[in-house]
Amino acid sequence: VVYMQFHVTVAGKVYLVGGPELGGWKLQSDPRAYALWSARQQFKTTDVLWFNFTTGEDSVAEVKEEAYHACDIKDPIRLEPGGPDRFTLLTPGSHFFICTKFDHCQRGQKFVANVTPR
Repeated sequence: VVYMQFHVTVAGKVYLVGGPELGGWKLQSDPRAYALWSARQQFKTTDVLWFNFTTGEDSVAEVKEEAYHACDIKDPIRLEPGGPDRFTLLTPGSHFFICTKFDHCQRGQKFVANVTPR
């Protein structure tokens, strides 16, 4: 008798970062736009963040909390300079995302995804 164990990952919901109202991942006139958007979401593990942006105009990095507050791009957890791109939220907790182009992070192109278990 042979026993096999399988782990099945169920894909979660796909979120267009910023939703249709913000038109994707790009600098907004309101520096609170992405923070307000993310506060309205209920992210779960296996959900996917879809960052819709044009390569060269924007980028996305997942960073540690300290780097998020300082808009520090020196040591990202993950950096994606080419768009569009997707990040799967694999672990519960707070995930910090910033744009690394020019002064976009300082001008509000950043948000925290607070993720709960599925």
